[in-house]
Amino acid sequence: MGENKAKVMLRPGVPAPNLAPLMSAELLRERGGVRYHELRARSLLNRCDSPRMPFEWTVNPYRGCAMGCRYCYATYTHEFMGIDTPEDFHTVVYVKTGAEAETARRLVPVVRKGGRIALGTATDPYQPAEAEARVTRRFLENVAAFRNVRLGITTKGALVLRDLDLLRRIHERSQLSVHVSLISLDADLLRRVEPWAPPPDVRLAIMQRLGEAGIHVSLAIAPILPALTDDEAGLDALCAAAAAVGVRRSFCNVLFLRSPTKEKYLRWIAREFPRYLEAYQDAYEGRVYLGGRYRERLLGLMSRLRRKHGLTSEHGTREMMQRRMAPAQLRLWA
Repeated sequence: MGENKAKVMLRPGVPAPNLAPLMSAELLRERGGVRYHELRARSLLNRCDSPRMPFEWTVNPYRGCAMGCRYCYATYTHEFMGIDTPEDFHTVVYVKTGAEAETARRLVPVVRKGGRIALGTATDPYQPAEAEARVTRRFLENVAAFRNVRLGITTKGALVLRDLDLLRRIHERSQLSVHVSLISLDADLLRRVEPWAPPPDVRLAIMQRLGEAGIHVSLAIAPILPALTDDEAGLDALCAAAAAVGVRRSFCNVLFLRSPTKEKYLRWIAREFPRYLEAYQDAYEGRVYLGGRYRERLLGLMSRLRRKHGLTSEHGTREMMQRRMAPAQLRLWA
């Protein structure tokens, strides 16, 4: 199911032709103000052709994400469902069903050719729906039947610990890494930025438990939010806290704003941090990445902090690619 606007002509409010027959209008359930629908899927595996990404295959068991992260870059994918209100990305979630057999079949050549699989690139595979739907769990059961799988998982969800048995089995037979996303230790700030994600202390405990189970775990400081989470003291404390629970790998990127995430995020900034609105509008005018001295300073800072706390960079290529793609000059944030 393609998610590239260049390949699919969209009409506002109308689902993409390849998705419309697969979408169910009936509610599977409603929890905490989030409405869950069924999306019949042939396979969970989707090819990723972007040269910026360090993987060739993606798996997203859900469309939409109830974590509520204000900065989520994947908001645009709901336009393929005919949903034009960006905030609905967090309140209307589609659960993919019926994909187990074809996913298992497609895994055979992917694993044989050494393809890298990323689980959780657009939506969190351990968001609240997973507790009942278990789509992620069934995918991991498929993976556990293979050897030499190259799998990376990105999540904020504590539910990942439910699957420690599968993760251990996959780790013993394949190459597995789990990237736990945490952008700040400021719990009050995160409640505003990521309202339904676990607080920082819970995510640090997740990293510790995964590490103690022998799983390769890394800290994903992604994204760093200009003026909100980019101060040296905060990033230093975050790296120190991760290192203290046994984390030895980390990567970062800077906030990426494309429509309609850009408009949604700026509306939130206007409500919550109005003093930064003009700076954001100026900085992201006509661009989706930040560059120039700001990015150079931030990536240099993160490099120093990783060395200070004994962390290695797992995704340095991603950081470098964004640096090359960014505009050459941009004024520093005040």
